[in-house]
Amino acid sequence: MSGEVLYRKWRPQTFHEVVGQETVTTTLRNAVRGDRVGHAYLFSGPRGTGKTSTGRILAKAVNCLDHQDGEPCNRCEACVSITEGRCLDVVEIDAASNRGIDDIRNLRERVGYAAGTVRRKVYIIDEVHMLTDAASNALLKTLEEPPPHVMFVLATTELHKVLPTIISRCQSFNFRRLGLSSVVAKLGTVAEQEGVRAGEDSLVLVARAASGSLRDAENLLQQLVASHGVELAEDEVRAALGVADRSLVLRLVSNIVAKDVEAALRSVHAANESGMDLRHFGRETVSLLRSLLLIRSGCADIVEVGEEEKSALEELARQVDIDTVARSTRLFSEAVNRDVSQQSLALELATVDSIIDTLKPAPSQAVDAQPSARPAEKAPARERAARKARPVVAEKAVKPAATSGVVEQEAVATTASSTPSEAEALAPAAVPVETAGSVAEPVSEAVEAPSAAVEDVSDLGMVKRRWQDYVDSLRGLGSKGSLDAVLRSGCVPISLENDVLVLSFAFPFLKGKVDDEQSIQLIEERLNSFYGHPYKVSLVLGEQEPAPSAPEVEKPRQTDRSLLDAAHGMGWQTRQK
Repeated sequence: MSGEVLYRKWRPQTFHEVVGQETVTTTLRNAVRGDRVGHAYLFSGPRGTGKTSTGRILAKAVNCLDHQDGEPCNRCEACVSITEGRCLDVVEIDAASNRGIDDIRNLRERVGYAAGTVRRKVYIIDEVHMLTDAASNALLKTLEEPPPHVMFVLATTELHKVLPTIISRCQSFNFRRLGLSSVVAKLGTVAEQEGVRAGEDSLVLVARAASGSLRDAENLLQQLVASHGVELAEDEVRAALGVADRSLVLRLVSNIVAKDVEAALRSVHAANESGMDLRHFGRETVSLLRSLLLIRSGCADIVEVGEEEKSALEELARQVDIDTVARSTRLFSEAVNRDVSQQSLALELATVDSIIDTLKPAPSQAVDAQPSARPAEKAPARERAARKARPVVAEKAVKPAATSGVVEQEAVATTASSTPSEAEALAPAAVPVETAGSVAEPVSEAVEAPSAAVEDVSDLGMVKRRWQDYVDSLRGLGSKGSLDAVLRSGCVPISLENDVLVLSFAFPFLKGKVDDEQSIQLIEERLNSFYGHPYKVSLVLGEQEPAPSAPEVEKPRQTDRSLLDAAHGMGWQTRQK
């Protein structure tokens, strides 16, 4: 291996050699072949995807004395001088260090001079978004109407920072991030030419660590060769790059699919004990769960993993439902992105939550398992709603549930002995006789009672029953993604009146973490979406929830006795004596 760095030694010299940018290179090659090359081009995309290399190839192509189907010949004097970097008419400018208006004024002065050794003078301005606003505006006129012998190639990794007026004066091309397979193929070619013996798994590790940048991948390969020689074993590459052991990641995902909490936690512990970066271990877990999600969704063709690993994931996909995979992916992604001091704890909590959530019974199953709990639990809210819906007259006319049949029988006997007009007056108050201990549901013919499935949104009990689920829905939200942890640590709802929910905090520092406009607005918005009601919140410190008052014993209603006394005078009292 020579002393020259690999990314410069193996820089593409023709459009065909540019990796992963076929759309861009085909367009440029056709423009050169048809002599329809523009005066200004803007190349944007991630680092290490071939932007400046393509600019150099374009400079060679437009100045080549014998271009072949739009490709530079790389043999003529113009091509050789540009390749070797000694052509004075092809100028590369780093806009990060030459970003002022004086630099652009000097460029505008040089633009007027004709090319000395080639047909067209080419200016390649890298990181053009780093130019100041004044410098960018000074470039506009020259960029829009340059002399016929001048062409500009602008390159940037942050297109959104480039002035729209500059973008509108250029032909814009977007360079895509390179796929894993493309980088591995290029690394294989370079390794073969350099005499490096590395397996496909080792090259995959290097390509994945480069995150789609071919230049970074070639630099990593050269660094590994300098450290371990031309024989690169997978274990050595993994240790040098500090990446997670995929076998441990696959074992963790398998344990989650099998719902084995103990084995899954031991997998996280093994990763921690091996000394690997747990944040990177979490990212690898998210990547593997994403691949499992795609395979389970029927998109196995777009998953970029090894064949052996892909087969293992396909086997796991047949054992798990898509909801479980999506939930686990979301939980691990939140754990990795959180700024926490104990990354192992975050991963362990994500592991447990992924498994425990799948073991919880569905709401319908919970209702079936406890048939008597929920109806009794919702009875107070139902009764209040029913009383609001019934007219007052109808409520007075309905007789309360009797503990014995004596009063009803006497009322019926009295009604039978009364005059027809009196019987008609008493008829609406008559109710069927029920056995002792039964509960009579008050029913009005005009207004039906609300359904048992409807809960009163103003009921504090309903809010408390679903409070833990509401707090769980805040996971990952807040300024540091810990809003759910604050509410879970020492916050309880203590009262609800006029749609204002009062939250009591046990400690001042917990109240201070959410006592700001942004947090309160976030809590209220999630309350609205979770409970379906526009609650407002009020924060208090140290107030205890009022003790539940003793249930009032409902006194027997005197409505029916009054009606009977009015109809029969003192007959009731006589019979009672």
